Amino acid sequence: MQRSQSRSYTSRLTSPVVAAVLRLARDRAWVPALPAAISWIFLFGYQWAFYLIYRGHLHTVFAYYSGVLGDGILIPAVNVSAFILLRQMAQGIPWSRLPIYLLLGFATATAAFLMQARLDIVNWSMPIAFHWSDIGQFHFFVMAAEVTYLYLVLATAINNWSQLRHDSVALKAFAVGWVGLALFAASLAADYAH
Repeated sequence: MQRSQSRSYTSRLTSPVVAAVLRLARDRAWVPALPAAISWIFLFGYQWAFYLIYRGHLHTVFAYYSGVLGDGILIPAVNVSAFILLRQMAQGIPWSRLPIYLLLGFATATAAFLMQARLDIVNWSMPIAFHWSDIGQFHFFVMAAEVTYLYLVLATAINNWSQLRHDSVALKAFAVGWVGLALFAASLAADYAH
C-alpha cells in the first residue's frame, strides 16, 4: 500500500515537472540566459577577476554603483530585454546597417573615454588622464560592443515601431530596457555626484 502511494506521489510530482522542463527546452525559454551570462562576463566578470590581482591604490569596480549595479546587474538585464526584442523582431533587424552602428558604437565609447579624461576622472581603468590601463583599454572595446548592440536594438525598434506596438512581448522588453538604462544613468550620476 505504501509503495503504491509513494509511486503515485512520485509520478504526480515528476510528470508536470518533466513536462514543464521539456516545454522550456522545446520553446528555448532558457536562451535569454545566454546574453545575460555573456554580458556579465564581459561587463563585470573580467573586472571582478582583475580586482583579485590588482595591487594598486586607485578605486576599482567595487567603488562605483555603476560598476557593481550597472555592469553587474542592470546592463546584463538590459541586454536580455534587447535580446528578447530582437528575437521577436527577427525579420526586421537592419543587419545591412551594422557597420554604421559599429562606427557609432566606437564613436560613443571614444567620446565617453575622452570626457572621462577631460574631466580628470581617474580610477584603475585610467590612472592618469588620457592614459588607459589594460583594464581600461579592454573596457573601451567592451563598451563599444555594448553600445553597438544597443544601437542595433534601437534601430530595430524604431524601424518596426508599428509591429512593436502590437507585440506585447517586444513592447515590454523595450520598456524594461529603457528602465534599465535609466537606472544605469542614475547609478553613473550617483557615482560622480559625490
